[in-house]
Amino acid sequence: MCSQNKWRSLTAEKICQKVSGYSVRSAGTEKGARIRVNEGLLGWADLIFVMEKRHSDRLRSKFPESLKGKKVICLQIPDNYEYMEPELVEILEAKLSLHLEMSDNETNFMERVLEPEVMDTWEEAVEYDSMDFTEVNAAFAKSAIELGPMSGKILDAGTGTARIPIAISQMRPTWELTCIDLSANMLTVGAQNVEKAGVRSQIKLELIDAKAMPYPDSYFDMVISNSIIHHLPDPLPFLREVKRVLKPNGAIFLRDLLRPKDEALRDRLVEMYAGECNSHQKQLFSDSLQAAFTLAEVEMMVETAGLERLRIYESSDRHWTAERVWCETV
Repeated sequence: MCSQNKWRSLTAEKICQKVSGYSVRSAGTEKGARIRVNEGLLGWADLIFVMEKRHSDRLRSKFPESLKGKKVICLQIPDNYEYMEPELVEILEAKLSLHLEMSDNETNFMERVLEPEVMDTWEEAVEYDSMDFTEVNAAFAKSAIELGPMSGKILDAGTGTARIPIAISQMRPTWELTCIDLSANMLTVGAQNVEKAGVRSQIKLELIDAKAMPYPDSYFDMVISNSIIHHLPDPLPFLREVKRVLKPNGAIFLRDLLRPKDEALRDRLVEMYAGECNSHQKQLFSDSLQAAFTLAEVEMMVETAGLERLRIYESSDRHWTAERVWCETV
């Protein structure tokens, strides 16, 4: 238990869910908590952990009857961390292991392994561009158009070699597409693709970090992004930038890979969708799957970033989608 049930206690719940033999719930003590503690939760619990002494004081003041016979343990962890921050995970695991049997640790999903945030060599850019994502890109473009306005300023974050904005511009010529990426070589290949497609008047390519964009607040009518999230060690700065640069009534269409529950499923997906690719391309796809997030992790990040009214769902056996339709007014 913590104050708002958004970072510390939710991280503790996530950690303990991986350990067999325990049923775990998390809550917050404050009025605006994501899930607020109540008598029912306290009555259900056999053991109660709080992050700070003020949390146990509040519980004893508000729920004296519900705490009778209950053991309340203060972990003494200050509010200095965000959800699943590695240092917070390490501290929680160390402190919880003093009270819980943590050795039988069976993860629901294989651990996330980061891949490079930027694919910035010329060879990587060309290799990536040569992979056949035609069907996936066309489906992404069609869905984005269905969610967005008839005309307006559209941001494509992590555009790569610009295959998706090219597909979009051919379907929706009234959109002004600003397409950003942190890889100069990806953008160089993208510029060649844009020129070849004859859509240079609609697409502007810029070397920009999506975690710290130079655009004004409430500037874009829609933000789209395909497969940027799994490249980011911490996607929260990017998601907060999306909220900042997007108009209050703006549309959102984010799609990325889902992290499989185990290595066997990861390998099956690689063979299913990259079986005819070369060994390097297969490895790229495998690494991307393992660097991806679970649906629950995505939901928590979107909520923490303050992005509202999004529909978040598993859209294929290897993708999640977060979407919000454009509207005339909020």
